[in-house]
Amino acid sequence: MASSSSSSIGHHRPRLADEEQLPPAQVPRREGKGDEEGEKRDWAALPVDALLAVFGRLGGVDILMGAGHVCRLWRRATREESQLWRRVDMRRRAGLAYDVDLRAAAHAAVRRSAGRCEAFLAEDSAGARLGYDDDFFLFLADATPMLKSLRLISCNRVDPHMINQAIRKFPLLGELELSLYHRGSIDDCLIGVSEACPLLTRLRLNHDRFYYFRSGFVGGNCECKSSEVAKMRGLCSLQLFANSIRNEELSAMLDGCRQLESLDIRHCLNVYMNDEMRARCARVKKLRLPGDSMEDYDLRYGSPIYDFIYSKKYVYHGF
Repeated sequence: MASSSSSSIGHHRPRLADEEQLPPAQVPRREGKGDEEGEKRDWAALPVDALLAVFGRLGGVDILMGAGHVCRLWRRATREESQLWRRVDMRRRAGLAYDVDLRAAAHAAVRRSAGRCEAFLAEDSAGARLGYDDDFFLFLADATPMLKSLRLISCNRVDPHMINQAIRKFPLLGELELSLYHRGSIDDCLIGVSEACPLLTRLRLNHDRFYYFRSGFVGGNCECKSSEVAKMRGLCSLQLFANSIRNEELSAMLDGCRQLESLDIRHCLNVYMNDEMRARCARVKKLRLPGDSMEDYDLRYGSPIYDFIYSKKYVYHGF
């Protein structure tokens, strides 16, 4: 077993930039024309505007675990420039140790936004020891009153009622994603959201794959039904990858969401695109059907899984 003094990233939790004082960073001198005296270039002297332009291309994890450690000026900029945290992207990066406390990092990012955060994206991992929990979402709901975009991927440690409680505190919300969520009913997450978030126009409720279960149980209790989505009258974009909705449920959503311009039901293999269903979908400008290409899909997914007694006549042969 590796000793506790190992320097491997897998054995130490990287510090947040708030946790230590760091010396100014300098690059080694370059010998050559214009540098006869061996002058060192002080990267800490970069204008704040230039720093923010660079930091704006990084995610929250990269800033908190990397850029914020370079020097005192960079650390100060990442802590005091709240505009840098108007969009907080806390997706896990490849190579990041699983014992990194993403919850603490997200707390730091949201605090630095000073209430100006407008977009929050979080991705948890089942294998991670530390991740997002109910308490974090209570904090997020109180600390981000101006939130317009909330995207949650694989946040399965959080109770659906807590997610619902948080969402309903964002009256300016225009985009919502609850993808790869298996903790409980998606419908429980969406109760009352149509009234609490009247500006909502984009909704993503995606699964990792389509499942068919025998004895009439299709998709389990984590599936999205039609009742809550159909109440979202202002929706323009709806993505339901690998949900087990049927024709009647999709019809109810189409009837309720009359402004829908984009609909993605790829891998929704219980939807039968008969003449009636095609006629209902005809008004949707951008339509992705159950068997369409997955080339532009941005989340992980697997092949459909069917119950062994599933009638062959219903199996979609496009896979």
